[in-house]
Amino acid sequence: MRTEPISRRELFVGRSVARSPGICPPGATLESLDACTGCGRCAERCPSGIIRLSDGVPSIDFARGECTFCGECSAACPEPVFVLNNVTRFAHVAVVGDACLARNDVACQSCGECCPEQAIRFRPRIGGPFLPELNEAICSGCGACLTICPVGAIGLQARDMETADV
Repeated sequence: MRTEPISRRELFVGRSVARSPGICPPGATLESLDACTGCGRCAERCPSGIIRLSDGVPSIDFARGECTFCGECSAACPEPVFVLNNVTRFAHVAVVGDACLARNDVACQSCGECCPEQAIRFRPRIGGPFLPELNEAICSGCGACLTICPVGAIGLQARDMETADV
């Protein structure tokens, strides 16, 4: 017999609903998503349109844009899903991969130009284009750099625990 509480959806469907381990909207946690009823109000109110319902719960889709941490999703939610207040960063940071054009001797600074936190700077080098350097301490993980990269060389990685509480 199951001892932990079940969601309304699980009660009506009669089986456990698989939770997607996607990126939670700012202010939500994987645990707090259990309270989500899947109403979709957070997705409707997101001005960037990056919140999507996946398996009935909200998750971030950076392919559609960046998060501005405006708090509209939290304000629209009638359930206790958004448990963290005044969130200004995600639990991940951007990482520039080896496919980066600048690292392959092609001049490109797209990611640095669109970064609202100016976390991506370019280091000059002799005989080639400037090389990107990401400052993890100021990267908010907003996703602005992900879709702007013409070769998809930017990904996400978990934030170091040492800088997560900065």
